[in-house]
Amino acid sequence: MAVVLMGFVLVPLLVLVVGSTVERLVSLTRTRGLDRSVRARSLLASGATLVAGVAAMGAWVAVGENPASDVRVATLPALGGAVATLAGAVAELTWPHPAGTVRTASLDARRLAPSLLQRLLGLGLAASAAALVVGTLTAGPDGRSVTRSAGDASSTASPYPGATYAVPVGIALVVLGAAAWWAVRRVEARPALPGGSPELDRAVRQESQVRVLRPAATGALLTAAGLWLTLGPAVNRVTQNLRMASEDAPRSPGDWVQWLGFAGAGLGVLLALAAGVALFWVGPGLPRPARPAHPVAEATRGASGGAA
Repeated sequence: MAVVLMGFVLVPLLVLVVGSTVERLVSLTRTRGLDRSVRARSLLASGATLVAGVAAMGAWVAVGENPASDVRVATLPALGGAVATLAGAVAELTWPHPAGTVRTASLDARRLAPSLLQRLLGLGLAASAAALVVGTLTAGPDGRSVTRSAGDASSTASPYPGATYAVPVGIALVVLGAAAWWAVRRVEARPALPGGSPELDRAVRQESQVRVLRPAATGALLTAAGLWLTLGPAVNRVTQNLRMASEDAPRSPGDWVQWLGFAGAGLGVLLALAAGVALFWVGPGLPRPARPAHPVAEATRGASGGAA
């Protein structure tokens, strides 16, 4: 069991590291022509996000057996995403603040339209909450298993996201949602880039929004996917065992409970795919600075205009 749980931990961790590295390489190619200070701040924010997220996941895995290892695994994506999001938000505070006459970002630059990552974050939180509600209402008295009965026979399957998981996972999701809200507010409240154009300031602000929302959306969706991929197969497993134990057990295709289990497993797969989209999501890109006109070409154009 411990080996299986470590596999569930190490695989998302490896995906997170690879995804963040790819994102950094893409960002470097897209910011080559920008001011050096802008590139440095962007690298600092991304580096802080990656290091903090990996450190949080490693520390949570290293905790003892209280809470139990399976409960820790269930909360790991949300807490890791929350720490990475907070690290990105704190890094936003290191951007330069103008001295003297304070120049703030325009209202248009501050009002960032809701992004796909915000919608994916909302989807992950809603799907996680739905799984916890369904699991809590249908779990057994121990809060971590599900039981079906038919006649004198019964069948039980575990793990199952009941009350034992609902409290810690729910707290982790609340922390994640609060971290994402605070991070987005920090991005919107950041002063405008000194001497930069409004278009550049808005583009850099959108890049920052993607940076802080990417781990939040990924953490929420991975949490939801894990819950539904635990709930759905557990319902199917307990149903199959019950049919082998009793002739009175509901049979397919009229067993709506098993169909709900299939639907939960399918939803978990879709949520896992959405988590992959969020993890590898790249921002809209930064505008290249306009190249100054060649002085010889300008002189020739001017002479031609004067001759005309």
